[in-house]
Amino acid sequence: MLSLVSAGSMAQPPHFDDLVILFADGQYEKLLKEAEAWTLKEKTEKEPLPYLYLARGNFEMSKDDQYQEAYPRAFNDAIGFAAKCIKKDIDKVVYEEFIDFFTDLKVACAEEIRNLVELKDYNKLRGSVMKIQRFDTEDIGSWFLLAACQYRAADKGGAKITLQTANQKLDALTSTDKWRSVDFMMFRMGIIEYAAYLAEMKMTEAMKSILGKTKQWMENDEDYMTFYNEHMF
Repeated sequence: MLSLVSAGSMAQPPHFDDLVILFADGQYEKLLKEAEAWTLKEKTEKEPLPYLYLARGNFEMSKDDQYQEAYPRAFNDAIGFAAKCIKKDIDKVVYEEFIDFFTDLKVACAEEIRNLVELKDYNKLRGSVMKIQRFDTEDIGSWFLLAACQYRAADKGGAKITLQTANQKLDALTSTDKWRSVDFMMFRMGIIEYAAYLAEMKMTEAMKSILGKTKQWMENDEDYMTFYNEHMF
């Protein structure tokens, strides 16, 4: 059993110790019931931690075949509860303490996205990209990737709105020092897919513009630089 300290009990009010213990013991089904009960109580319905443990419990169950039949939506539920946790975690204390969990969840989503990119299944890809945006709206790559999917689905109106947000976030970017590997992965996929769409549409100047604006952040990424060198010269 994990120590309570390593499980994050330092940040827990005393009445959430039950969730810490149940998660550490791997009693996920009971954890979900207990955590849900806290979300239904007036005094704790606005607390982020019960939603965090609903997300963590569902995420662990989504990786274990024994839960697949009874909890087929565990992965999607993990994303939904993670989003609710972040919404209630106004000062970002819980997010910062449990950054490893949120990173693991994002990696799982990004792997799903990468598989769909390789398959060029843009209909499913659009939904998968939106999963990440539920709990990480600041992910720049996801906005460019979503715009590319919308353009390919002939949703030009939606794509223009998405692209406006993407460009605003890109223009506001001043450093990638705090980026994780998965953040660079999403950025690479988003920019490459969007630039590839522009290339197919013979929008050469627009394609070169987005590559020119993003190169400074991706010069150490081999896949990005391969695409850049193939399309800029």
